[in-house]
Amino acid sequence: MKRFLPFTFLMLLALLTKSQISIGVEPATFVLSGNPSDKDVKFHVDVTNNSPFEVGILWTRVVNPDPNTVNWITWICDKNLCYLPIANASAPNKPNLLAPGEKMDFQIHVNPLGNEVNATYNIELVDYSDPNVILGKIQGEIKIDNTVSTSNTTPAANLTIFPNPTTDFFRVSEIPGLKNIELFNIVGNKVRSFEAVPQKQYYVGDLTDGIYLVRLESSNGKVIKTIRLSKR
Repeated sequence: MKRFLPFTFLMLLALLTKSQISIGVEPATFVLSGNPSDKDVKFHVDVTNNSPFEVGILWTRVVNPDPNTVNWITWICDKNLCYLPIANASAPNKPNLLAPGEKMDFQIHVNPLGNEVNATYNIELVDYSDPNVILGKIQGEIKIDNTVSTSNTTPAANLTIFPNPTTDFFRVSEIPGLKNIELFNIVGNKVRSFEAVPQKQYYVGDLTDGIYLVRLESSNGKVIKTIRLSKR
């Protein structure tokens, strides 16, 4: 009977470890819009290891309609590499290894090849040690058509800020035309200004906890959208 105790202990330890696996996905939903003439329309997602130990993450995707059967291409870039458009899953021997608190920039790319595209995108992030364990999901839509302007106007509906709530910084989804970011407290006083830069993190860690209004402006000074940000 005693010889079974170490095995039982290891099994319980493995189950306990799996129950502690936690990742953050910001944002978990997206709308990717552009013009058929665009060569690379992309969306960035922050995937963070919130576990107290290293985590290995693999991914699978389902795109409808399947881009491998129609005349446009889409591909994924994770921490390790940018995959070919035909890849619907990461290489099983190349997990994205994230240390506790580490973050990776997970990217969805589309090249419409001059065509209009209307598709749905579903990505599952799974545990490397057990691919049946789903750690997180990313869901979105791709809307590429000739009604999308190629000028510096920004579709307000596609603008998001993340993470929200935040403790240290926030980012803004990348859409051409965004120029300035103004931060106001709840009584309307401006507390910070930023110049919009692709993939930049905007630091707010030194601000008092509370609710702020993030005003997003175009290059001509027009207010595109105002979003409420929770600082904790």
